[in-house]
Amino acid sequence: MDLTRLTIPQRISLGSMVVVAIAAFLPWVSIFGLSARGTEGDGIITLVLSVVGLVVLMLTSGALKADKSGGKISQIALVVMAAIVALIGLFDMNGAAAIGLYLTLFAGLAWVVGAIWQLSVSKSIAATPEVTD
Repeated sequence: MDLTRLTIPQRISLGSMVVVAIAAFLPWVSIFGLSARGTEGDGIITLVLSVVGLVVLMLTSGALKADKSGGKISQIALVVMAAIVALIGLFDMNGAAAIGLYLTLFAGLAWVVGAIWQLSVSKSIAATPEVTD
């Protein structure tokens, strides 16, 4: 695995997905000294999406092998997964929110930024004509 092959937007997405996965095991709600972990609710969804996102990113970014096999479909899938995670974090936010939910929301937003940035970078690379001598 060679993470130096990842672009900056892909690295942002990678870090965000790792934080989302960790945040699923942290308290999402805490009130009167009682807390509930993310895995006791919607954290399962965010955990699954982050793991699937990590697998898609690793398989399509060239981090595992030299040739990149990813295309626009995988990048759009990553944007959709990131948006779902961010929306779950936003909709679950309440007055008793704890660290896991805050991390899920902010990492989900960072993942959205990284995924959209990567999609726009790949569009601009595809639109640039290749110059040959």
